Amino acid sequence: MNVRYRVAHRGLASFVVTNPRPRCPARSFRVSQTCHRRVTGQGQKIGEFLGSDYQVDASVGHIRDLPNPSELPPEMKKGPYGKFSINIEDGFEPYYVVDGDKKKKVAELKRALKDADELLLATDEDREGEAIAWHLLEVLKPKVPVKRMVFHEITKEAIQRAAHETRDLDTRMVDAQETRRVLDRLYGYEVSPVLWRKVKQGLSAGRVQSVATRIVVERERERMAFKSASYWDVEGEFSPSSNSGQAFKARLTGVDGQRVATGRDFSDAGVLKTETVKHLDAKLATAIADSMEQSVVTVREVNESPTPAARRLLHDLDVAAGSQPQTADEQPVDDADRAATVRKRLHHLHAYRLDDAVWLGNLCRPSAGA
Repeated sequence: MNVRYRVAHRGLASFVVTNPRPRCPARSFRVSQTCHRRVTGQGQKIGEFLGSDYQVDASVGHIRDLPNPSELPPEMKKGPYGKFSINIEDGFEPYYVVDGDKKKKVAELKRALKDADELLLATDEDREGEAIAWHLLEVLKPKVPVKRMVFHEITKEAIQRAAHETRDLDTRMVDAQETRRVLDRLYGYEVSPVLWRKVKQGLSAGRVQSVATRIVVERERERMAFKSASYWDVEGEFSPSSNSGQAFKARLTGVDGQRVATGRDFSDAGVLKTETVKHLDAKLATAIADSMEQSVVTVREVNESPTPAARRLLHDLDVAAGSQPQTADEQPVDDADRAATVRKRLHHLHAYRLDDAVWLGNLCRPSAGA
């Protein structure tokens, strides 16, 4: 008897069994009741593409995971695995158990594997799929050659090619998934109960949500610890003595050689970070303003800062490209031709930065034949 298996999840075929013995009935495709009906259809279709020599069965997702600490064996509850089902004292080694609702499925797969001469693991080609394949390998402990089968569409050509172009299990992706799972447990296991008490029952936190929760908490603590501080500044409106000039406003920046303090000069405690700045209170600011009333001032120096050109948006580029003269062979005869000309001029748009002034200039410059 020559039997070959293949395991997949999310409703795709799990086992592929070859059975060339004459008149030996092929084993049926089996899916647990929790699997969607379309899974059965997919498995049957895959089986048809592979032929009667193959049997297809589904693992229906993950078959094992980290248990809750309360579900650990009594001898492990007091050890390093007791808090998270992870050995936090020795390399963060996880302790896995087969899910209760998957034990029957595992028993079925083990029975089917007894007569096989090759096992093909065909879970999705992502880290979750790779991890599912690894867990199946660890639990089933096959004594036959094992290969990794990957396909991305359920067509006859794709399935038959995948069955002959197999590879080894990618342990790096397995490690990546296991790291993600361990981080979820370490960082989220203790945060979730807090969310249940403070926000809403049933919420969960993992490696991402726990970090976001911490950011919210830290910002709230900063807000609670914040101390307000007041500071004043002085702004005057100046008019030239002759009517030829234009009135302008100016803000006081220094007093007696010291820079006037602004908001960035205060710490979260509401005190000045340095003594080298002048802190204006209401009394001092009012006194300075009153003393400057109707005063004559002289502008000694003017420093001009060039204003950078505004960034051009995609719409601006579209308008610019469409408004440029066309060469004889580009002359549009209708709106469709004109749109095609604009698209032609913008077809390299996504390959360049929109704030590249040199490229923008070249784009909007008329063509040589214009």
